[in-house]
Amino acid sequence: MFTQMQILEIEPDYSYVVERTQLLDGVRLEVFRQPGYEDDAILYIGDNEILFKWDDEARSIFSELDTAEPIELLAILAQAPKVLA
Repeated sequence: MFTQMQILEIEPDYSYVVERTQLLDGVRLEVFRQPGYEDDAILYIGDNEILFKWDDEARSIFSELDTAEPIELLAILAQAPKVLA
C-alpha cells in the first residue's frame, strides 16, 4: 500500500488534510480530516465512489484490511449515505 498526504487550503484559515492510500490496483481510499469536523472517507472502486464516516471502527478495519472479515468491511460501508457512480 502506498499512502500520500496533502493539505488543501480553500481560503485563509480554512484547510483540510487528505490522506490517499492505494489499496489495490483500481481501489483507493481517501480520508478527509478538518479540525472541528468529523472525518469522512471515500473508497474508490473503479469508477464507483463510496462515501462513509471515518471513525474508530473504520480506521481499525482498514488498518487490518488484509485480515479483516468481508462482513466487517461491508458493515462499515453500509453506513454510506449513497453510492456515487
